[in-house]
Amino acid sequence: MNKSNTLKKVYFDWLMKEYRFADLDNHTVEISTPFLDNDFDHIILYAEFLNNGRVTLTDDGWTINNLKSNGVNLNGRTLHKNNILNTIVSSLGTELNNNELCITTSLEKFPLAKQRLLQTIMQVNDMIVLKDKNVKNIFHDEVEEILRKREVFFTSRTSFSGKEGITVQFDFTIPTRKNEKLIRTISNGNDLNRAKLLAMDTRILQNHKYNAEYVALIDDTSHKFEKMVETKAIFEENTKAKILLLPHTKFLEEEDILTNFA
Repeated sequence: MNKSNTLKKVYFDWLMKEYRFADLDNHTVEISTPFLDNDFDHIILYAEFLNNGRVTLTDDGWTINNLKSNGVNLNGRTLHKNNILNTIVSSLGTELNNNELCITTSLEKFPLAKQRLLQTIMQVNDMIVLKDKNVKNIFHDEVEEILRKREVFFTSRTSFSGKEGITVQFDFTIPTRKNEKLIRTISNGNDLNRAKLLAMDTRILQNHKYNAEYVALIDDTSHKFEKMVETKAIFEENTKAKILLLPHTKFLEEEDILTNFA
């Protein structure tokens, strides 16, 4: 078996092992994913089969309700927080309906929809930092502000279509003279499933983004990043793509590390 097939087997073995599917009734399937929420519980999705042959994927309102229970107020008066939430949802083509994060799709496009909803949930989960009244922005917005101050030309929340039409979103895309840098911000680097998701996304794009440089920008200022070795191992074992592991403290110190010229 060649190396590419070896990686493919390892990845799909992990994927099938970590996902759990259970029929709740004739129309609803519970999907337990390997990815964790803010309480370190597995993120659960629900697939509801509709009469027209389409499928609605939903988190059943858990993500928003969890934010509220942790003190993140999302009523109509919190315009800034609602703008962040709406930007995340709309950029990934999902919906917010009665506090449920959801997406309706055809059965054929279920993998694409699942990926989009999962990305939405994980990004909305990151809004938990806003429970601290002294914190005004999520990590993504803090990085965006720094890039603007450094006069870096970039696009935000760019989506790319990869294998089998599955869409992958990166927080920032920075064009350079040689290629482009695709940056994923990770607010909690100690959650190794974020590293696994990034590795998965680079595999989806491996035959579509030949010259891309991937960057995992880890927030190590809000809390200590203790999983550097494990994160590097996940990248090395699960993708052929080269991923630069960049702590936020280093990004703050070295102004020329993410530019249009390097």
